[in-house]
Amino acid sequence: MLLESLRADLLLAARSLKEFGLVWMAGGTVCARDPDSGYVVVTPSGLDYDSLGPEDMVVVDMELNLIEGEYRPSVATNLWTAIMKARPEIHAVVHSHSPYATAFSVIDQPIPIITETQADWFGQPVPVAPYAHLEDDHFVSAPVEALGDGYGVLLGQHGPITIGSTLHDALERAVTLEEAAKTYAVSRLLGKPLEFTPEQSRRSFEYYHNRYGQQ
Repeated sequence: MLLESLRADLLLAARSLKEFGLVWMAGGTVCARDPDSGYVVVTPSGLDYDSLGPEDMVVVDMELNLIEGEYRPSVATNLWTAIMKARPEIHAVVHSHSPYATAFSVIDQPIPIITETQADWFGQPVPVAPYAHLEDDHFVSAPVEALGDGYGVLLGQHGPITIGSTLHDALERAVTLEEAAKTYAVSRLLGKPLEFTPEQSRRSFEYYHNRYGQQ
């Protein structure tokens, strides 16, 4: 079986989405690229992760050709690979339906930077891409354009995408984004939330990724 370790890590990340309350039933997607082979491992379409094993993860190449796997890959694999093509340093994509972040996609409002933890992981507000059906011409181009050089984007009236150089980073961003969206929604009921300036956001991001922890 190709990329056995990456398949196991991918399935663990997919199951973690349910544990963190970011998806339910067969919702969401996790996708990761192996830097050596360039192959992409992706969760299969429409199947509950609890019923799957590592062998059920699907391997494709960057042109969407099936390399190994019994099931159909995520129906949006063209979007996940397009993000990786646009951002060669990115090797993992997580898509969830987390309720608070999704609520901002429904009102077409970016999620601003309001906490230091959010600034650490994103460094800039998370934008909203226009709604697109899977079969629309701009289904791939609109989210890639809205994402730009950021680390998260909201699919209009659908849900968030977070990315990272590793599965861990993409997953932690998914959890962090949902917590930030929830905190922002609640704080707006209490008053006017304070937002980080672009300079504060960039400073926090740069510090966290270059000087924080055991580095």
